[in-house]
Amino acid sequence: AVLGPLQAAAGAGLSSGPPPELAARTCEAVVRVLRLLARSDLVWPSKILCNACSFLALASMLRAFQSAVDVNDVNSDGSHGKSIFLAPGQVVAICGLRSLRGAELNGARAQVRAFHADSGRYIVSLNEEDPPSEWKKLRVENLKADSDTSNASLALAGARECGKACLEAVAEIFDDLLFMMHQEESDEMCLALLHAQLASTMWEALVCCAGPASLPASAVLDLSGDIMISSLFARHVFSVHLTAHAAQAAHAAPQDQAATVRRLLTLQESFAEAYCRLYQPDAHWGPRETDESIHDLQESLDAHILRVASAAVQMGVLPQLIDCCDFHLAISPQPSATLPVLLSRLVCIFASRDAMLQRHIILLTPAILAVAESFVEAGEAGARHGLSQVLDGVIAVSQLSECSGSVEALTARSLQSEVRHDPAVLSRLALAHPGSPWVHTFASFSGKDKAVFWQHAQARSCLLRHGEEVLSLLQELCGETPEPSSPIDVSDALPPNQHSFDDGQIVEVIASVEEACLARGEAPEAPAPPSLSALDLPRKKDRIAKRLGRSDLARLRGVDLAAAPEDLRCAIDGKVLGAPVQSPYGHIFEQDTLRQWLATCGSVCPITGQPLREEDCMADTATQQKVLEWVKATRASHKERRRPQPPYEP
Repeated sequence: AVLGPLQAAAGAGLSSGPPPELAARTCEAVVRVLRLLARSDLVWPSKILCNACSFLALASMLRAFQSAVDVNDVNSDGSHGKSIFLAPGQVVAICGLRSLRGAELNGARAQVRAFHADSGRYIVSLNEEDPPSEWKKLRVENLKADSDTSNASLALAGARECGKACLEAVAEIFDDLLFMMHQEESDEMCLALLHAQLASTMWEALVCCAGPASLPASAVLDLSGDIMISSLFARHVFSVHLTAHAAQAAHAAPQDQAATVRRLLTLQESFAEAYCRLYQPDAHWGPRETDESIHDLQESLDAHILRVASAAVQMGVLPQLIDCCDFHLAISPQPSATLPVLLSRLVCIFASRDAMLQRHIILLTPAILAVAESFVEAGEAGARHGLSQVLDGVIAVSQLSECSGSVEALTARSLQSEVRHDPAVLSRLALAHPGSPWVHTFASFSGKDKAVFWQHAQARSCLLRHGEEVLSLLQELCGETPEPSSPIDVSDALPPNQHSFDDGQIVEVIASVEEACLARGEAPEAPAPPSLSALDLPRKKDRIAKRLGRSDLARLRGVDLAAAPEDLRCAIDGKVLGAPVQSPYGHIFEQDTLRQWLATCGSVCPITGQPLREEDCMADTATQQKVLEWVKATRASHKERRRPQPPYEP
């Protein structure tokens, strides 16, 4: 019922613009279908598919109007064509009303105020000063737009307003779907793919309605109102490309596969940009005014970034982002730099924060370096900018002692490839491993390339704890000191669509790119999360099992994992414990996480650096019981807060 009219309109072609009533009828159908689904008794997987189809229909309708923007809405005789849609503020003429009272309005001029998604009608006012109580609701076929304002760009604006009204009408359903995805979280691949599909269509509808440029910095957080659910939503969107693999396995038509892949690439890039902005100051503060000191504001921002980063660790955002970056590079030899910048952002944040976040990065270092090596092997000029962003994260990782050997190996392989001739890339390789044989390549650079090398090295040295010392070492090794005061022509070294700048401007540009690197990024995929050893939750959602695994904890509504006490978290990755074990040195780890650490970093305790084997650790049933008690108390507190209060009696 939803997709049929849309497919018919698409089959007719867009040369003359979509039919006038398409957006109104589609939005009205989407609202009705979503509300019927919310009240239905369908099982969750079936609900996922139906809801995903509804959001996809809304997004497809808006994409149809987007495609019509470039269509010239002028007839062959030079007159304006028929208006294809109505936008708020547009002046229209009322026509075609047949009732006695309605016929009196025929021929009157009115102004479009808004679109009413529930009825599929437009709200218009006869006079600009009329109060809302006197506004009228009329169908699109009873409104004729002024010919002077009839164009496809106006149609797109009107269609987006229509879509916004649709999403506002089902805002509570939108929220419920996010919470249901949180509650129904599972390690089953089939359900994970369905969740990814639903999350991606929800985001696609939002972006198509609002336009990515108009989304606020806190868009991802505003969508769910909860940092943990925002992180879960991010993980699903960054794993939606797995549905493309599923389609290929199902022998989908090649043209359908190609269209799906293009759509997913664009979708993930737009979400990556929004997720980047979640770490920015305006996502935390918004437009509010404050009298707080700079010191207090910085502390508040640091706490916000730490909460977002901790939630990303709890929900496994970074491993899926790593895989997403690898997918984009495999599909396109010249991928967008959006995902590599987000990867660099997250890696730099995790590597510079507390010890738990650093140990999480150490576990994922092999996958991060694998993506960096993939960019090196790509060797395309268009991929160099993305490689530079990934190497920013490698610089941050290089200062972690457990990762130095792997970083050294990557640097050695990179210096044997063609990417070493790029001064921006070489500067990052030198910072990541100053002892590597980079000096010979540097000596072959022209004066302009050497200047670019030093500009990038100076800007990125802040990613290291002892950046100034490393920079002095590089100058000593190459036997020369840069002169930042002299103007430099670096037009050939800048990314596409950039301009030439003098030296002082380059420092500002690189500083802004640095901030972007710490604000956007992307991550390659780490190995799939190991199986979690704990009993599954019983079918009844109100009953808690005697033993809870990590996947079970993620599904419990009212349990904020980011607020768990420190003694109930794994000492390696900071996640709430599901199957805790205690080492001979007194530290408590998640069993599977410790096993992964020992396989990655050797038989060394992640806290003390002393020798440690898995068989030396004992199961910690006391801590496991504490986790259970904390979960019960948290859920009881959540239910108490949700309980309606009795009416006040004076």
